[in-house]
Amino acid sequence: MHNTTIRFRHTCLALSVAAACAGSSTAMAGEQELQAQINGLAKQLEALQKQLAEQKAAPVPAAVASNGEAPSGPGRFRFSVSGTLDAALGSQGNVAPGNAASQGQTTKFFNAGLATSNLAFTGSTELSEGLTALFKLDTELLTSTGANLVSASGQIAPSAYNAGSGSGVVFNRAAYAGLAGRYGTLTLGRQQTVAVDAVVKVEASNFTNFFMSSAYGAWGLGNAIYGQGLLNTAAGKYSPGVANNLDSRDNAMIKYTSPVIGGARLIAGYSPGAIAGSGSMGTKAALGATYDIGKLSVGGSYTEWHPVDLLTNQDARYRLGNFGVAYRIGNVSLRAAMGHTSLPAVTVKDTTNTNVTYSAADASVKSVGAIYSPNPRLDLLLSYYIKHYDIADGNKPRVDTLGVGATWLLYKNAKLYALFDNARSRGDNGANQTLGGHSSANAVALGFSYAFNADLLR
Repeated sequence: MHNTTIRFRHTCLALSVAAACAGSSTAMAGEQELQAQINGLAKQLEALQKQLAEQKAAPVPAAVASNGEAPSGPGRFRFSVSGTLDAALGSQGNVAPGNAASQGQTTKFFNAGLATSNLAFTGSTELSEGLTALFKLDTELLTSTGANLVSASGQIAPSAYNAGSGSGVVFNRAAYAGLAGRYGTLTLGRQQTVAVDAVVKVEASNFTNFFMSSAYGAWGLGNAIYGQGLLNTAAGKYSPGVANNLDSRDNAMIKYTSPVIGGARLIAGYSPGAIAGSGSMGTKAALGATYDIGKLSVGGSYTEWHPVDLLTNQDARYRLGNFGVAYRIGNVSLRAAMGHTSLPAVTVKDTTNTNVTYSAADASVKSVGAIYSPNPRLDLLLSYYIKHYDIADGNKPRVDTLGVGATWLLYKNAKLYALFDNARSRGDNGANQTLGGHSSANAVALGFSYAFNADLLR
């Protein structure tokens, strides 16, 4: 049709020139030739009009998006396989509880420095316009052995849903299904806590695993912003193990996440206790919110958990509040976050299904940090944590931790990194209660992190 239009324009131009240049002696012949050309063009125009009408009447084939994806609509199914593989080699010193074998520096392989290694399966189906069904299964991996990390704490709320052995978790990071629509997202199952959702975006170290895990010098200081674990002071010493940080996931949680309205988002979570004769025993409820406006991000939450004391058959009261803020100035992101936990005296089961009695205490973590990005590939990290317990007179341990790191982006999903942290005991009885009898602990690592994602559409 385009070529026909061009020929039509060229013909009209030729006719105009011919008409302007024709002499009076050839006027009659010119008029006859011009009339013949006009009749020919009229037939061509009629044919084009007929062709256009036929094209309009033909069924339109299904459109394909410019990126090659199938069009959206009811019944479209999306399935994704994603994850991260992270490994590092480094040196660690004076971190395990004090004994001759653990003192000094140790060269070791770290399973996760920058991020936790994991394998996740996510899927969604569009049920109708504006309504989608979804699910997620996510498990943690150890790059050192390829094993699945199946730990499950007796502190996971509510503990009634744990396996009898205290473990048996395959998808320890997530196992939930839900619905998402214009009014928000509702999910049910094991999933990330509201306390994490509210503050993770403004955490001081950008949630760098090396600074958050009890396996390293920081001894889980940052993670405690999302909930300090129950305090075991048996034999006069703080026991890290299960008593370190509360799990960052909840079992049997019903979670609602609102759509973002004016930069604000609400998050609410509830886990039923599954204990006969009581509506509150064993339950856990939380409410959080985030707010983003321009270069400013803010988040905070409140959580209340009622673990059941196995000796008295009464529920205790565990309370957590956290808050964080981040502000970007040019290439620098400034961050600050804190968490305060009121720990009850209670007897519950640990990961081996053994009764353990924990002490009442107040635990708090305060942190500040900065991330400087001089170019799109390089990030420089700096964070400082202060973790403090108020257990009793003469027993108020504190540990301060400095974290320094750098990451280099090789490609959009692959990074090299270097990380260092140093923790020091302070306060009353600090060494015994925090760093396993040592006055300080440190760790350094060089590693590689690779993230992957594959989408399948039907």
